[in-house]
Amino acid sequence: MRLFALLFFLFYKTALLFSADAVVFAYHRFNDEKHKSTNISNEKLKTDFTYLKENNYKVVPLSKIVDMIKKNIPIPEKTIALTIDDNYKSFYENGLPIFKEFGYPFTLYVYVEGTEKKYGDFMRWREIIETSKYGEIGLHSYSHPRLTHLSNDEILNDTIKAKTIFENRIGFSPKSYSYPYGESDERTQKIIKSFGFDFICNQNSGVITNLSDTNDIDRIAVSDTTDIKQKLHIKAL
Repeated sequence: MRLFALLFFLFYKTALLFSADAVVFAYHRFNDEKHKSTNISNEKLKTDFTYLKENNYKVVPLSKIVDMIKKNIPIPEKTIALTIDDNYKSFYENGLPIFKEFGYPFTLYVYVEGTEKKYGDFMRWREIIETSKYGEIGLHSYSHPRLTHLSNDEILNDTIKAKTIFENRIGFSPKSYSYPYGESDERTQKIIKSFGFDFICNQNSGVITNLSDTNDIDRIAVSDTTDIKQKLHIKAL
């Protein structure tokens, strides 16, 4: 038994050595000074993107990284994916033009109620549809609740409602899901997984390897105060 455990540990460590780490960043607001803790300025975003480009980082759709994991294809070094939670209007007005300028793909996670009820801070459906020309569009719940505070039925109802409205408004089924607040536990993970999403994202600082769970993708939150150079050097444990 002890020998088996040792062999497994050595195999695991060897696999990590030959599998490069991919980093997934999570953004929220763009050039929105009213919400500093989750905001990144246009200047900082351009500086960070310039660093990625000048240092030969490859920005790819998150779905491509997930596909490599599922097919056990080695993840190339310096692979990056970019995600945006909450479909704030500031992304459409300030962030999207910069993503387009650099030609960087992304995954936008839609808080359905914010758009459906036309809350002031959130994108409209026509804007989300236009945005889908440049990146992937995923689901971020209907009411943006803390799922761990809800009953099983409440989680199911929120997700069914979000998915139904999303499909009717966008015209396709969301292939991925991002937990509101990045929070989950074993119970909520099981329920969300039952909807058959291709992959599911949290918001825990970490990196992605070929051994990562595609139903629990780590993402590093980015704001004006984030040093992406330091975050890019995080390694898998």
